[in-house]
Amino acid sequence: MINQKNLAKIFICGLIVVGVYSAWVGLVPDQVSLIPCLFHSLTNIPCPGCGMTRACLSITQGNFLQAYMFNPFAFLLIGIAVCVGFFSNKTKYIWGRFSNKTQNWILILCLGMCLSTWLFKIL
Repeated sequence: MINQKNLAKIFICGLIVVGVYSAWVGLVPDQVSLIPCLFHSLTNIPCPGCGMTRACLSITQGNFLQAYMFNPFAFLLIGIAVCVGFFSNKTKYIWGRFSNKTQNWILILCLGMCLSTWLFKIL
């Protein structure tokens, strides 16, 4: 059964496999474009998620500055995937201790940071 926990584990394991393979073959994250962005293809403007694949690949190769330049939210994505995949009970417990209002503010803050980073990137 695919639930959030298993999906997060699949993501992390897939990321490790792709990272090992890319290091073995000598792939450079700059040259990787696995998934074409429909938003970018239609508007010629990068979307907030553009660069996420290359950022995750850079993280697996240990190039954290390059990953940050591609998309800083890759760190957040991988962190959330690790927490949900391997520490799901603890993550649910900690998240559940926040009030609904606090949870909403955290989500709004993350969304705001994502959109402001995106605007800074395209301007």
